[in-house]
Amino acid sequence: MKENKNSQVTLLERLFSSRVRICLLSTFILHPDEQYHIRGLESEVDAQYSAIWRELNNLERIGLVSSESSAGRKLYRLNTGFPILQELRSILLKTVGAGDLIREFLTDIGGIETAFIFGSFVGGEPDIKSDLDLMLIGEVELSKLSPTIARIEERLGREVNYVVYTPDEWRSRLENDDPFASNVRDAAKIMLIESDDAI
Repeated sequence: MKENKNSQVTLLERLFSSRVRICLLSTFILHPDEQYHIRGLESEVDAQYSAIWRELNNLERIGLVSSESSAGRKLYRLNTGFPILQELRSILLKTVGAGDLIREFLTDIGGIETAFIFGSFVGGEPDIKSDLDLMLIGEVELSKLSPTIARIEERLGREVNYVVYTPDEWRSRLENDDPFASNVRDAAKIMLIESDDAI
């Protein structure tokens, strides 16, 4: 898993040219209503002040983040109107953002055939109060699931709202045109673990 994550980071570094920039993108996009001071970001992205300052200037120049001064401190936040924000969010969720973190934690749980993120975090406009919606399909070891979700929530600083179905339950709901299952099936999603026929 670590080797896979490193390869994904390398891909994003080639796309965006900077590890610090990738970490900043992940921080801002996962917490769209938060404001950050450079000093507070040092531990978040594990980088020096000068490197963070340089990348924040780059992100502000292209319009992805905006800044304002408050009590003599310059605070930065995500520009939620950025034209390709949804695409960036999708990339980050699939790789070094929430998606990769959740995928890594889920490897400790047996029986998961399909896992994906859905809801406002994928297809809408998430804010600080938004849950991250997670669907799990399989013969899931429920005794391991609750503590694993708690660890994910602690790492993300965000509540994870999860739904679990066995493959038979999921197929039955789809075959019977269950409104929730049909809506989830047809909505945008970020696939974390895939099987050929679960969706």
